Amino acid sequence: MSEQDIHQNKYSDLRSIYKYYIDAYIALYQLKTENENELNSIYKMIKTDLIDSKRRPPQNIIKDIFDIIPYNNRYTKSYLFLAKLISDDYNVKEVYNVEFISNVMFYKEYGIKLGKPANFKEDNSENLDILTEDTIYRAILYNYIEKFISFTEREGFDKNQRLKSNITKDIHYLNYVATMEQLIVSSF
Repeated sequence: MSEQDIHQNKYSDLRSIYKYYIDAYIALYQLKTENENELNSIYKMIKTDLIDSKRRPPQNIIKDIFDIIPYNNRYTKSYLFLAKLISDDYNVKEVYNVEFISNVMFYKEYGIKLGKPANFKEDNSENLDILTEDTIYRAILYNYIEKFISFTEREGFDKNQRLKSNITKDIHYLNYVATMEQLIVSSF
């Protein structure tokens, strides 16, 4: 048996041992749905395979969900929905070291503070709805090419404008989409 076969066998053994953990976190990190039935299915997997089996406490899963939000913010409401299901079913009252912006969004969506940062204020007025309104940011995230083009063709459009936000991790319009020529070609 070669050394490569031994490593492959070890990998397969470890993959089998941690299968449920890996599958649940792949579902979270690759989340691409806003469908409530699909979200409930993901929740059931997390509940059965991680929480009820005592592999991972609900507080840690909520923290992980909050940590993922800034990197897959197109599905923020889906992540918040999953965190709400977990917090309701397991009566989670506090989660430590959570992403500040995720905690604020959870509070604004459901009126529940799970983290206790010292500077948490209800009136933290960063516009948290930029991705749900009719904005260029939404056009970028949802790949609405026609809408994006209409924003860029408007009088006064600033191609160097940046959105500095804890939510979006600094979207820069034309760096994100490359060039208008590539965008137009990719739409055909």
